[in-house]
Amino acid sequence: MTFRYRLNGLVLTAIMVLHLSSCSSSKKSAADAASESHLPPGQLPSSFYTPPHAVYEVTYTPNTVRIDFPTTQRLLRSVSEDARVFVFDGSDPRLADLQPGKIMFLEHLGARRVDAVQRQGSQTDVLTEFAGLTDFIQNGRIEFSTPISSQKAKAELPSTPTDFGLFDGLRAWLQPPIVAYAGEANKTAVGLSTSGKLNDWEYELKGEPEGDGFKLSLDVQKKLAGITAKVSTKGEVSHISTAFKATIQNGKMQDLDYSTPLQGNLHVSWAALTSGDNSGIGEARLKLPPFAKDVFDIYGLPMLFRIDEAIIFKPGFGTKHDAAEGGFNVNYDGSGGLSVKGQQSTPEGTMQAEPELQKTTSESMAAHGIVLAVNAPKVSISVGTESIMEAIKEALPKTLEDKVAQVLENGPFGLGGLVKKAKEDFFKLEGAAYVQLVTEFDYAGSGPLSMVPCTMTHFNFFAQAGADAQIGMVTAESPHFDLYKTSKTIRDPDADICGQK
Repeated sequence: MTFRYRLNGLVLTAIMVLHLSSCSSSKKSAADAASESHLPPGQLPSSFYTPPHAVYEVTYTPNTVRIDFPTTQRLLRSVSEDARVFVFDGSDPRLADLQPGKIMFLEHLGARRVDAVQRQGSQTDVLTEFAGLTDFIQNGRIEFSTPISSQKAKAELPSTPTDFGLFDGLRAWLQPPIVAYAGEANKTAVGLSTSGKLNDWEYELKGEPEGDGFKLSLDVQKKLAGITAKVSTKGEVSHISTAFKATIQNGKMQDLDYSTPLQGNLHVSWAALTSGDNSGIGEARLKLPPFAKDVFDIYGLPMLFRIDEAIIFKPGFGTKHDAAEGGFNVNYDGSGGLSVKGQQSTPEGTMQAEPELQKTTSESMAAHGIVLAVNAPKVSISVGTESIMEAIKEALPKTLEDKVAQVLENGPFGLGGLVKKAKEDFFKLEGAAYVQLVTEFDYAGSGPLSMVPCTMTHFNFFAQAGADAQIGMVTAESPHFDLYKTSKTIRDPDADICGQK
């Protein structure tokens, strides 16, 4: 059966023979969405939003088991925190169709590949894994374009002082931020404000909508025996919008286009301080909750918009009382995207950037160094585990729990001992197309006791576009392309005795 959905003009019509087409006003309301899903108004959450003029014309694969939203709402009892296990309680012919190898498509929530099924009385437990667009769509076209904005107010988080001297100022600046170790992020329609602790890193972040963009701020700190390290980022990104178009034929992605403008600035400051013997910073990588996220409901297919960030910070000191601080600024203006035609992937867009390094100040009697990489902002649209979990969170009652499914995942389905994802997948976004900025900085100082005291600083800035193969776009894993690259090397003194540039 083929399904077609369109937004065009101000008249809503519905004709169903062997296909369904619909038209509505340029801005979809909850009632419109309910009508097009054959639901009474109020049965779909008000947060559901379909971009104006979106197109969803698809034929599903014969292997796909479609379950409409009211049935899911009535029968779904539990979902594990990683979306591997779904627990249904009740009877429906479509639950009986769920078998290993099938694709379970929960309309308005997402799709998952069925790995195993366990039935006990009226309860059906389903073990799943990721399913890409081409796993459940045989032929079709998906297209939408929309700006990202939010007018809702958000509570302000406490500000953090930024101007201090080296040793005295660093001790004050490196005091831990206010940390909330429990509770969900304070989410409005799009922006997020949250704080917490990951791998001994304490963090506080805020994504605040402003006009057609966002103000972004992040403070992270790790304080271990003998060493304290901190990174702060502040920036603005404006004119954010997302354009996505995909064409699928015979279960294969034929064409895909993703693009977003990207204009703004980023300021990063960092500091590190030792106060005795230490064994280093430990886990240097930090993947954080997004600055912003929102679900677009493309007539039953949820796609997740996100603005993400990730940090790698590793100080290396040789004595017990070392200190260093520095920072950089980047102004950027352009657009980025990716076009996939068959097996050929091509980056699209242009970017201009003006990186500016602040002077690194350090006090150490021995050789020392700093490595810092900042991946921010990373703007993406995805169909994966994150999108289905976010859609479930927004669409289904908060009483839906993960405990039952989690017990099943660790017990009968035997997944409790699975090894975590490989480290190289640490910053991966499942099933995503993205545009990202990556700034790499490293500094090395020889210390004042060397024959010729030297410092060397490398600074690299990249604007990149890429895609995860799991979304069904390309054959290679997570390819990315440089839209723009600039590098700087600063040597002091500027002599070969300090090393090659």
